[in-house]
Amino acid sequence: MLFPNRFERMAALAGTAGIVFVAVVVAALGYWQVARSDLAQGDLNPRVLDRFSNPSRGRILAADGAVLAESLPSGGRTYHDASVAHIIGYIDPRYGSQGIELTRDGALSGEAPVGWGAALNAEFDRAPPVGRDVRLTVDSRVQAAAAEALGARNGAVVAIDPTTGDILAMVSVPTYDPGSLATNGEALLNDPSSPLLNRATHGLYPPGSTFKTVTAASALEFKVITPSTIVECPGEIVIEGFPISCSNVPQGVGRYPFSDAYIYSVNAVFADIGANRLGWDRLEDTAQRLGFERPLDFELTTAISELRLPGSPRTNVLLASTAFGQGELLVTPLQMALVASAVANGGEMPRPRIVAGEANSSAQFAAQANPRLTRVLPADTANTVAAMMREVVSRGLVSGMSNLGFEAGGKTGTAETGTSGQSHAWFIAFGSRDGKQAAVAVIVENGGRGGEVAAPIAAAVLKAALLP
Repeated sequence: MLFPNRFERMAALAGTAGIVFVAVVVAALGYWQVARSDLAQGDLNPRVLDRFSNPSRGRILAADGAVLAESLPSGGRTYHDASVAHIIGYIDPRYGSQGIELTRDGALSGEAPVGWGAALNAEFDRAPPVGRDVRLTVDSRVQAAAAEALGARNGAVVAIDPTTGDILAMVSVPTYDPGSLATNGEALLNDPSSPLLNRATHGLYPPGSTFKTVTAASALEFKVITPSTIVECPGEIVIEGFPISCSNVPQGVGRYPFSDAYIYSVNAVFADIGANRLGWDRLEDTAQRLGFERPLDFELTTAISELRLPGSPRTNVLLASTAFGQGELLVTPLQMALVASAVANGGEMPRPRIVAGEANSSAQFAAQANPRLTRVLPADTANTVAAMMREVVSRGLVSGMSNLGFEAGGKTGTAETGTSGQSHAWFIAFGSRDGKQAAVAVIVENGGRGGEVAAPIAAAVLKAALLP
């Protein structure tokens, strides 16, 4: 734990006013006031109006066939589950379209040909086109468990099958009713809690100690440390005048294996490893392979998870705080779910996917394409980190993760926000049972301690994904 005046000290010692400790979802204002300024144009879009009014627009289905969105006989859309609002998005003649309603509009509207014959038919047949259904990878049971466990607390939950990349659940709170834009659009746009923002893909937060998973993987891969390497904390360490105390480990000050420093989340040890052994180049190399500092290849748009602010100097002080999950780090919950997936999957990270398929002209769904996996960590590195994450759970250091009925691993995070007494609660985890796997990332904004607040949410999601 840092000293109480850590934020002032760090800003002064780093010699820059660019160090920002983010306490809110920083993407919200820029995204909705600038990037989506078209939503407030006010004029009805005839092209969107035709699609919106078409009673034959295709349905959006969950993986189990549950209907999530469909058209009314009189035209317009109805949405059946507010927890998937940020995935499905909306189509509205005044506010345009978003989410799957946008990315799969061709299939849903019936204007994306399924063969050259369809193009000829569309040219000569002026009747309203019949849309095709789109099926998602979202599992209704897992989605419901995630939504119930998070409840009304602002935050996000993402659950992934690490072997395929299928998104099993994606919840963002607060949510909204996509069918209410006609009457409630302006209020939603101006709501300071940003209910239109998909926090799972566009929420940017300091990750806290969950990022130690990335630092540990980098340090192990580049052989600057091993799990059994004895590390030492004499009470506090000082990086160029920036003091970091030893805490968390039961014995506090003293000597212990590096694996214990990870399991008990000792900031000082990770600061020392980052600044004095690992260095910026190697940490950035590992993080970039895991998806940081670039757009994710995903159906829905995502914010970019960054290690530091653009143009920020790569100082040792910033590196020290970055290594234990603070500094200028900003990450999305989807990004951290992918980190957990890569560790769980032996170092292979899946391309996340949320669409299982589109129906053809006969209303049949083709077989899903093979998953795309990319080697991002050596297998031995990923397996070592996975073993340490299992120790976090097996030693009883988090709430709600005992007696799950399957093997699981996790890492807590309590991310400082810069506001006294407020921390974001994080937990990333994975589990496996009878050949099935799931990985999850949970954040509760200003929720407090991750092991107490976010871990039980992750446990509920893993149970829904893995138990009968």
